[in-house]
Amino acid sequence: RTHTALHTLRIRHTMSSLLDDGDECGRRLIRLLSRGHAVTAELQRVADALPNAFQASGEQSKQYVDVLPDFKVFRTAGALEAIAATEEGIRLDEESRELHGRFARRSFRLLSASRKYYLDLCSWLEDLDYGRFATHSVEELLQDPDGQQLLPEAVGMLGALLLLFEERFPGPAREKAMVLIYRLTVGTAEEPEDYQEVCHLFQDTKRPSGDQMPNRSPGYPEKYFQRFALPKETMRIIIGHLQMNDVYGSAKHFPLAEHRGHSLSAQAGLLYTTLFFDVETLMSEAASMREIVNRHFSDAWVVAYALGFTADLLTMWAPYNAAKQALGNTITPQAVKQSLEKHTHKLSQMRDQIDGYLLEGALHEERITAETTPLVSCLRQANTTIRWLLLQSMTTDTRLQAIFKEKCPAKDQVLQALVGTALLEDKARSLLEPLVSKRTTTLLEQRSEAAQKMDDLAAYFSGQHKLGRNVQNEHLETWFRDKQEVIESLNFETDEESLALGRKVGGLVKALQQVQAYHEIASKPLVVHFLNETCGLLDGMMRTVNLSADTLTTITHVADLAYAWKALGAYQGSMHTLLAKSPSSVKGLRALFQKLASILQVPLGRIRQARNNTHLDLVSNYYSGRLEQFMTSVLQEIPRLHFDLLAQIARFGAARVTKMPSKINLSDLNKYANESEQARLEIAGRAQKIALLMWGIWETEVAVLGAIRVEPRALLLEGLRRELAKRIEGLLSQLAFTASSKSGTLMRQDLSIPLANVAEKAHALRSGLEQVQDFLGISAAQLWQQELQRVVSYLLASEEHLLLRKRLPIPSTMPGHDSKAPTRFPDSDQPNSIGGPSFISRLVNALQKITEAKSTVGGCHSEWQSAIEGQQRAKLDEELFEVAFRAIGAPGFAAICKYLGFLVCGWLRKLYRSLTQILSDRQIRDTLVRMAKSSDGSGGRSEDAVLFREAARKLNNRSGPIMDILGELGQVQLLRRRLQMLQEMHGRLQVPTAFDALIALDWAGLMEARDLAENDAEALPAVAADFGEDAPSLDELALKMQKRLGILAEEVGLTNPIRQFYRIPPEGMPIEGLDVLLAFGVILATRADVTSSAGAVKGHTTTSTAAAPRTRWRDWVRGKTTEGPQQGGGLSANLASEAGSMTVTKAEELAALVAGLATLFQQLPKGRTDGFLCVLGIYLGGLTQEKPTKKENPFLDGMNIIDVLEMLLELLGLPRRHLASFVPQGLLELWYLE
Repeated sequence: RTHTALHTLRIRHTMSSLLDDGDECGRRLIRLLSRGHAVTAELQRVADALPNAFQASGEQSKQYVDVLPDFKVFRTAGALEAIAATEEGIRLDEESRELHGRFARRSFRLLSASRKYYLDLCSWLEDLDYGRFATHSVEELLQDPDGQQLLPEAVGMLGALLLLFEERFPGPAREKAMVLIYRLTVGTAEEPEDYQEVCHLFQDTKRPSGDQMPNRSPGYPEKYFQRFALPKETMRIIIGHLQMNDVYGSAKHFPLAEHRGHSLSAQAGLLYTTLFFDVETLMSEAASMREIVNRHFSDAWVVAYALGFTADLLTMWAPYNAAKQALGNTITPQAVKQSLEKHTHKLSQMRDQIDGYLLEGALHEERITAETTPLVSCLRQANTTIRWLLLQSMTTDTRLQAIFKEKCPAKDQVLQALVGTALLEDKARSLLEPLVSKRTTTLLEQRSEAAQKMDDLAAYFSGQHKLGRNVQNEHLETWFRDKQEVIESLNFETDEESLALGRKVGGLVKALQQVQAYHEIASKPLVVHFLNETCGLLDGMMRTVNLSADTLTTITHVADLAYAWKALGAYQGSMHTLLAKSPSSVKGLRALFQKLASILQVPLGRIRQARNNTHLDLVSNYYSGRLEQFMTSVLQEIPRLHFDLLAQIARFGAARVTKMPSKINLSDLNKYANESEQARLEIAGRAQKIALLMWGIWETEVAVLGAIRVEPRALLLEGLRRELAKRIEGLLSQLAFTASSKSGTLMRQDLSIPLANVAEKAHALRSGLEQVQDFLGISAAQLWQQELQRVVSYLLASEEHLLLRKRLPIPSTMPGHDSKAPTRFPDSDQPNSIGGPSFISRLVNALQKITEAKSTVGGCHSEWQSAIEGQQRAKLDEELFEVAFRAIGAPGFAAICKYLGFLVCGWLRKLYRSLTQILSDRQIRDTLVRMAKSSDGSGGRSEDAVLFREAARKLNNRSGPIMDILGELGQVQLLRRRLQMLQEMHGRLQVPTAFDALIALDWAGLMEARDLAENDAEALPAVAADFGEDAPSLDELALKMQKRLGILAEEVGLTNPIRQFYRIPPEGMPIEGLDVLLAFGVILATRADVTSSAGAVKGHTTTSTAAAPRTRWRDWVRGKTTEGPQQGGGLSANLASEAGSMTVTKAEELAALVAGLATLFQQLPKGRTDGFLCVLGIYLGGLTQEKPTKKENPFLDGMNIIDVLEMLLELLGLPRRHLASFVPQGLLELWYLE
């Protein structure tokens, strides 16, 4: 009775499905498989994000090698603590933790999840062996249609995971990540509990390199797999089942014996990964390995496993005697050569056959229903041939590589066959799917129409029909009525009725053909026509009955392209060539990408069976995203072709004469006409090519790649953006400046020539884009500005990161970063040019060199001019700035200004350190304070002037470096000021309305801020309650808007860089006596007989003759002389005539120093500025009491100081009358008049 009960229970079980909700065994297994596919997808993501520092080669790997050790650090006492023992080690360690900590945590979660998969699989197998699942055992599961697939897949999934770790996340990288996670979490609540187990399972396996793999000794990878040991008996049972059975039932889709390798390819991949768990079979089971090889690998030794990854069995099975011998018997050079010749011949045949099907109008519903079997056979043979050529050509065996190199078809031929096959499959599905879906309706319509024709013929021979009164024939009438009844009785709802339908329809067709032999029927063409149409309808019924979903399933099965996930990467160049030759091939490539989406069938099918939406999203998003990336990388060739054609259009456009003289010779006119005509024809030809490329995109339908819906037009627009960004990046990288003079001094032409070249190329590219923007369906100006802004933003953020943090940034964290089209940084490798990783720093460095204070004067009220005899006067003027603006645009100018702002902060930090060092000396500070108080403030004692001059000379060695820093700071500020003035001018000219609106908003914000500051009680209340608790208040919104307005105002040049706050003095910095120290520095710098050592003109001396033109100007104003300024000239003209090259005032010579002082005073309390002016006011009063001597000229000294003070007040935005508080107005007027 017990035996009978168990037998009955098993019978009931076999009637249910393993995947039913009530079957715990099946549900646990399918959930485990779902998690395995999710872990595999996460492994791919982690491997894609593997930092360079974890890899075996590269600059970052060498940089962080000391702070990213492997497991050797655990084996050496004290090595872990010594990682960050030095200052440099601490800095690198902190950087490494910040850069790689997140990756280490993610990778450890992946390793832990993989370990959990292994433990859960072991637990499930143990429960299965112990009988905890009623009526289930390993043997019984392998007899179940679902179980014989799921159980080998679960084991194969673990093997595939282990091999993928070795392939994509190598052992050394795993060890570095695990050491880092230990250092990040040890002694904290985040310390993982399974750390030791994970380290044991995933430590480095010492995998041999590629050239050593075929000759390796036994041990890899079986020792690696032994860490994840599974029950040996279960493994042998699974291997035996895969060895002898067709677990996926693929034989019905591949009936020919020559397609057996393709038919069993899925379980061949499972066998490859599973055999490493039972290495004894590979080593010594010669009979089993011979059967496995003969059945699964008789002509295919490169096997696909784990969704597109491949392995060469000749390499991987080389150390195993039984496996190597079995392969050696079948895979020989002669056999491979014969197989290659056979498949090459088949490829040619299939291409011709596919091209015939793809002719316009060749494939339609009638033909596809009539020729379904030949069509499926063609697709089956084509896919088998393409699979063999794609996979086996990836062999790593040198002998076989030589055979393929000599005789393998060209990649273009294989690709064209693959694209044609994909197009035919897509077209066949589009025709068959509606036919299968409306099969019943079609059969009913055909039966009804055929019966109606029999009724019409019966009525015709009854004599009652208008056209047949003289043809009455009762026998024929009765005969046709009988056939009508037979046709109406045809049924096809069940399989038995469908089988009987063929016999009945065959008899009807034969009878209708025989009746046409009667003279009474044969003599009437209308009746014969009706009979032929009825035979056609009956034949159509037979073809329609034969249509089924099985046909679509077979097409889907034979069209699987998951094996080519990696193999097609080598064909990307051929795809680009195909697009260049035939723009209409976009449709074929779209079909190919949809065919490649078959990689999602297996994992998503299992995940849907497990009903896990989280895993579904994780897996589908990853593989769909990779498919989209591959499709984007291929179709990116179209934008590249577009821009190549645009460059040709721009070249022809530039060759055309744009201006003609008022008088022209007839020969010149003919020449101009011929050149213009030729240019127009060339431009029209290129424009037509662009239109054809666009036509291919516009005609291509939307593609659904897994979970992503890809719109070809949107893809084209994104491709155009990326290609334009790449071209812009290439243009900006050409901005490199090299000194042409032998002395190495940077001259004006060294800047103007590169800038002019880039400006010309940028204008040509933009003009070409504007000419074809209608073809492309874009706004050229908008696209140009957006991509220029994005590229410049990324370069600026990278420059800022490198300047402030002294290391290269993580690209993904930078604004403007596009992972699909990353911007290169550094962008230039020109060794002789002025250094800088991007055009921003190179241009800034060039501007600083050409305007350095040692060789130039001006910059505030005049252009920068050379102060060295024999050189060109103008060094940096408005014309050069305009050329730069055309080259880099408004975004480039804004980036230069921001980068200069970073330099200002750096100089201020250096200045504060120097001032702190000087003023921290109590003796110096007390001396400065005492000297400031030594005067009674009357400003009329010559002793004060003498005392201040002597003190300035004594402190020169301490104040000189401060003046130098202020000069460098002021030089940067003057450059920034001039750039922002130019930005403001272009903003007012190019977008006046928007510019005026921005000014109005800015002023409105300032007025509102002032009103709120004056009366806080009237401030608007917060209204966060009206929008929810988390909604921002009006105050927060107003602050956000003010910040945004500030950013916009700075970008368009509405700000004054000298009057901005950059960096306040650090806490604890002594500022007492600072004003006196700065005043002494200015006194020394403005001396008429002294060469400034601080930020002024170094390298030339200003003599008293420089003041002669100015004195003569004043004498002419007062009427003391009749020699006034020359006609058409002015003060500058007189200066030029009187003083030769020295045509600027002392203030212009010291413009950089004055700008630096203004910037510093803007960061300090207002009292320091007043103290500075007070000291100089006392000094000026003392100068009025001094008499000129051969060595001293107090008049010129005072005039120079007043010029400097006026420029300082102007830069600070203070009125001139502010100076009268420290220097009597009458004294100032007297000085000007005298």
